[in-house]
Amino acid sequence: MEPLPQDVRDLLAHHLSTMEHVEVLLALAGDEERAWSAGDIAALTHTTPASVTARLEELVAGRFASSAPSAAGATYRYAPGTPEMRRAVASLEEMYRTKPVTLIKAIYERPASAVQSFADAFRVRKADP
Repeated sequence: MEPLPQDVRDLLAHHLSTMEHVEVLLALAGDEERAWSAGDIAALTHTTPASVTARLEELVAGRFASSAPSAAGATYRYAPGTPEMRRAVASLEEMYRTKPVTLIKAIYERPASAVQSFADAFRVRKADP
């Protein structure tokens, strides 16, 4: 398997833990001028508006998007905080388009997080007979 570029690996490690994150971000980036509602993106990604809203708020917190109130609810736009973020998202889009299996494997085959490993250490186990 060909490795992903470092900027894409960094995005996945720090900001995009699921394919839903990737798809929501790429939907925003695909039309920078558009103000998207959660419902618009949910229809595009075939998921629920509530789940998309959570992903959008995480992207806003990560400085990949901006939000604005509207009469019908919040709208969101692609708004990367730095030129490096913009380049990383462009690289992510390229990988999504040309090497989707590699990208999916990178997301779902990552090692367990340190927090999960720590929590697992305290899991109560049955004694051996």
